[in-house]
Parts: sequence; C-alpha cells; structure tokens
Amino acid sequence: MRDLKRMHERFMRDGSSVRLGNLASDLLRLNKWILMRQKDEAIVDLMREIAWFMEWSGDLALAELADMQREICLWRRAWPVEQARYILALRASQMSNRILAWSGLVKQTTPEPKQTT
Repeated sequence: MRDLKRMHERFMRDGSSVRLGNLASDLLRLNKWILMRQKDEAIVDLMREIAWFMEWSGDLALAELADMQREICLWRRAWPVEQARYILALRASQMSNRILAWSGLVKQTTPEPKQTT
C-alpha cells in the first residue's frame, strides 16, 4: 500500500468533479481486474484504495457514497469469493456509472424522438 498521506494530498488537490471521475475510473478498473482474474492481492489493494478515496470524498456529503464505501469494505474483507466474482464486477461497474453521473464530467444526453411525417 502506498503512503496514505501522499495519496490523500494528491487526491485532494483536484476539484470534486475530477475526484469523482477518478473514483469512477478506479471502480471500472476493479471491474476489469476481476473479470481478467488479476491477482487477488492486487484486487484487495485496489478495493482498499477505493475505500480511502470514498472516505476522502466525504466532504461532498453524498450519503450513497458512504453506503458504497461500506459495501466495498465488506467485499474486501470477504475476498476472494469465487462464486461472487461476477457480482462484484457488476457492482463495481454500477457504482462507477453512478459516481461518473454525479461528477458532471459526462454530459447526459437523451435521444430526440423521431418525427413521423
């Protein structure tokens, strides 16, 4: 595990949108690592890092983020759970999408209805 103080300082340098975008990116990386069967130790380390980033985003007052952090910590303590590998991959992807939407970095578009003539 890297130096937490340095990680915290680096993470907090960015604005809230970028921090959330980075967190979403890490969750998507977690999804990919699980599906690629990365070493369990690396997956646990990444979950630990994600949990810290979620902790440090507490200033954003997103209650759902605290719930996500608790879920990641529970997964980390139980990992590896072979039978649940795809469930965690799915949850990481869902969390990533949710956090990315909060970040405002991706413009939400809705398809325009087709006009009939």
